[in-house]
Amino acid sequence: MTLISEFAPAKINLSLKVGKLRHDGFHSLDSLVAFAEIGDELTFVEATRLTLDISGPFADSIPCDQGNLVVRAAQALASHLGKPQLGAQIHLQKKLPVASGIGGGSADAAAALRGLNQLWGAGLSLEKLAQIAASLGSDIPVCVLGGANSFARRTEWLRMGGRGEQLQWVKAGPTFDALLVNPGIAVSTREVFAKFDENDGLILANQLTNGSASKYGNDLTAAAISLAPEIGQVLQTLQELAINGHVQMCGSGATCFAGFSSNVAANNAAKSLRLSYPNWWVQVTRIAGA
Repeated sequence: MTLISEFAPAKINLSLKVGKLRHDGFHSLDSLVAFAEIGDELTFVEATRLTLDISGPFADSIPCDQGNLVVRAAQALASHLGKPQLGAQIHLQKKLPVASGIGGGSADAAAALRGLNQLWGAGLSLEKLAQIAASLGSDIPVCVLGGANSFARRTEWLRMGGRGEQLQWVKAGPTFDALLVNPGIAVSTREVFAKFDENDGLILANQLTNGSASKYGNDLTAAAISLAPEIGQVLQTLQELAINGHVQMCGSGATCFAGFSSNVAANNAAKSLRLSYPNWWVQVTRIAGA
């Protein structure tokens, strides 16, 4: 029996610039994307029908049916191959919080495309899988390419344009130790973009007064904070702990990250946060680079 394993790393938007709403209902994006050392894990086994079961700390937060992007990705790949009857037994160990801005669902769908491509012997290139992924969600193509290698082999970052389907490899900066922090809330990407549009985006993007602005920046930060003020608290707290580090909200929130000078410094900050905010999700990781 063939067993295929795929890792679905957390996606980190090191920068995120957002254009106005386009005629097709999407926003033009310009984002520098890297991937973390932590993520979800998926396994794939040959089967006569398609099934998905989920375990892990966030298993109860997501469905096992077509409401899950993993299932939709599997169906999209089978349809592309002209074999909608293809089956697989898929197991997802859900370690990343849901609706948290680090692309957990997108990374899972991307891993499903890569894993089933192997299991079913399709032999499609990563670029072709990314094209299929574009029909499923804006973040999935970048996760198909960026999550393909082991952490040690990720020596480039990706620049994402268009609505997410335009991808370009760029030379990465150095790998750095980081802290990922979520205040224990889910944030709707749709609602954050709607708030961005409501306030014409450009105004909101310049209203950060909590000290979280960085040399990269995330245009959705102020919109997300207006919907979930806890994000502002996380950013301010991280700014105090990582005085000289890069502090920023991930994607559309609510997870934020901070860069540290060493693993020891990151772990010390994590201990402090867990004592002060026991309900927050706090994870030490590394962000892959050259």
